[in-house]
Amino acid sequence: MSRITPSLLSADGPPRHRTLRRRLLSAALGLALVGFAAGVQTLHAVPARAGTTQVDSAVIGWDGDKDAAIAHRDGSFDIRDGKNTTARFGIYNNPASLQWSNAGGYYPALVTSFQRDNTTVTITNFGDKVTTGGNDYVAVYSRVTVANHDTVAHTEDPAPSSGLIPLNNAGNTVQPGQTVSHDYVIAVDRFGATYPWPANSSLAAAGSYDSRYAHMTAHWDGRLKEIAQLDLPDPRLVNAYKAGMIYGEIVKDGTALNVGENGYDEVWNHDLVGMLVNRFAQGDLSDARTQLTQFDPNNSPANYDDGHWTFPWPWAVYLQKTGDTALVQSNFSRIRTEAHQIQTDATGPGGVMKATYDIDSVGYWTVDNAEALMGLTAYRYLAAKLGNTAEANWAQQTYNTLLSAVNTALTNTINANHLDYIPCAVDAPNDGNACGQKNNANWAALFLFGRWNWDGYLFGAQQSGPMAAMLDSTYKNGFAKLSGLPPHTYGGYTGFSTGYNAGYGEAGLASADYRAEGVYDYQFMITNSQSAPFSWWEGIPTAGSTNWSPGTHATAGTGSSPHMWGQANASKVLLDSLVAEKSDGQVIVGRGLPTEWLRSGARTSATNVPIADGHRMGATITSTGSAVTLSLSGDSPAGGVSFQVPGFVGNIASATAGTVNSAAGTVELPAGTTSTTVTLTKAPTFQSSGGLDLNGFCKSIGNTGGVSLDGTTANDWHCVTPGGNHVSMSMDDACTYGYPYAASVFSRAANADDPNSWACWHS
Repeated sequence: MSRITPSLLSADGPPRHRTLRRRLLSAALGLALVGFAAGVQTLHAVPARAGTTQVDSAVIGWDGDKDAAIAHRDGSFDIRDGKNTTARFGIYNNPASLQWSNAGGYYPALVTSFQRDNTTVTITNFGDKVTTGGNDYVAVYSRVTVANHDTVAHTEDPAPSSGLIPLNNAGNTVQPGQTVSHDYVIAVDRFGATYPWPANSSLAAAGSYDSRYAHMTAHWDGRLKEIAQLDLPDPRLVNAYKAGMIYGEIVKDGTALNVGENGYDEVWNHDLVGMLVNRFAQGDLSDARTQLTQFDPNNSPANYDDGHWTFPWPWAVYLQKTGDTALVQSNFSRIRTEAHQIQTDATGPGGVMKATYDIDSVGYWTVDNAEALMGLTAYRYLAAKLGNTAEANWAQQTYNTLLSAVNTALTNTINANHLDYIPCAVDAPNDGNACGQKNNANWAALFLFGRWNWDGYLFGAQQSGPMAAMLDSTYKNGFAKLSGLPPHTYGGYTGFSTGYNAGYGEAGLASADYRAEGVYDYQFMITNSQSAPFSWWEGIPTAGSTNWSPGTHATAGTGSSPHMWGQANASKVLLDSLVAEKSDGQVIVGRGLPTEWLRSGARTSATNVPIADGHRMGATITSTGSAVTLSLSGDSPAGGVSFQVPGFVGNIASATAGTVNSAAGTVELPAGTTSTTVTLTKAPTFQSSGGLDLNGFCKSIGNTGGVSLDGTTANDWHCVTPGGNHVSMSMDDACTYGYPYAASVFSRAANADDPNSWACWHS
């Protein structure tokens, strides 16, 4: 039986398992709306001018290259750097279904797989740095593999476009049961230089596909070792986090960060603020000194005010993680200039921030005031750390004045209009601006771009007023007003979703009821709105079914794909949900942990996490359902650890170490503590999502033979490959396939001896 209906067994029965911004969006910047059109490829593709605006757009290239290749799901890739052509393979036949993924789960080697003439065709493309004749190039290596699972021979010509240099001489005829691989290479980038392209013979002599692939993976694994390491119950999040870091390195030019390769091949000042903070929070500090000293907020395609107001923030995070007072002191005068601009710009009614065009029209936007408060908070931290008492006092006084003005304005607007949410403008309800438009995500701008609710808290901001008190009600109100959209999206600009979707969940970390929202929102993005493997457009007007399966994907996009500011926000909220450091030296662990990750057997780990003054720590959370253990490793944070999982609130019976506050859901661990086990008053329970369509799931991931039950136990289900092999499957992935809008959905068999007892569960 391929569809399993859920049993009546409770989720806690045996086996036990508890558990815009570019805010100035398309109208202001003239962004092109990209729509999907699936065209049939001819067998012998002719080189054409590179078309970098396809919806299904990813990047392949190298660390710090200038013009990365733009890859598409048909196995083609657009080459720029003066060549302006598209490399493709005519063997692609516009199949009804294909799979598109990162090799190894996260490497920038994009793999397209589909069926043709009873064979499985796989096209893999990746970039590698090649040095020949004393010059550096990025070369894309391609492999077209044909696996014949028929009973007769097939002749399948890869039909490479001109310019692709063969690296081997495999024949086109593939015997039954045999596999043939065709390897190619082409130079795509010169790291911004103008020297001649390499000779074909030089490229061919630079190494085989396999040797270059090994070099590529070794490089990226080495870079990934520099940042915090994650191990999560949902491995897709781990791969997205890794791929996001790698894509950011490919998109940047040298050490200079960019937002994208297509659409936004540049960086705006407020984008750079957020991207730098994420890099430093992850522990990517190798280029930090250069990136900070070269950051001039006036050097921006659009001179956003908030890029000036929040300028102190990345400096504060850098100082916190490194203790490098010398660099900060040598740049303090320009940090001071940007911070004092906040006071100059507080010219709105009653002393709020001036009117800007930040949400598609002129207004006194709440998010601007939150950003200014965040900038003042970061500046106060910097000044205090440098011993500049006068500037620290100025920052606090200016902060107090602005917060009072904002609270007064918001309170008056909320009371006068009987609002149950924080309005986008301090002086008007949302009805009259973009935030009131159908499915316009700007209603949530404060939650991400404001930074004050969560990041301000981490840096010790004194918080009061509607922006703090009405956080939960604003999430609730905003989600309720969306029309025709599933849970865990905020709308678009306008439309289905955005590349900022996970980032909008960041303020939820400071809330009562939405603390895991950032994780849920990231999972939503992976399941429902990718434009390419772990790539998203900034704006996603529509999403739906394409021939890329499983899942639904973006069918239109604005901005760039991948969009690195959006990716940075997603990575940051994911890491902060697990481990986040406060400016007083205390580390918060588990603040945004989904309840589903408290199920029996679940393990959540973040290691090599940067903390104050160059130290690194790790935190691992394991659960039996009724007891949750935290194990700490690496350096001990000076301020100790606050273990505060959402499922702990009002639910802690005891802890083996630390001071318990069950009402708040916290266990405070002094510095030097290495572990504690928290016994819950009541283990979490879960709702049944329903049964599993195993046959449909297997086919969606390319196993055209469907599903097979090869024994009598729950673990005897297998997918059947096109060649008839029986391979293991992920039941959790099968649940995600069946219930794409159920956050953190997972699988459990009620009876290990009953193959039909599987069901999917969520909180």
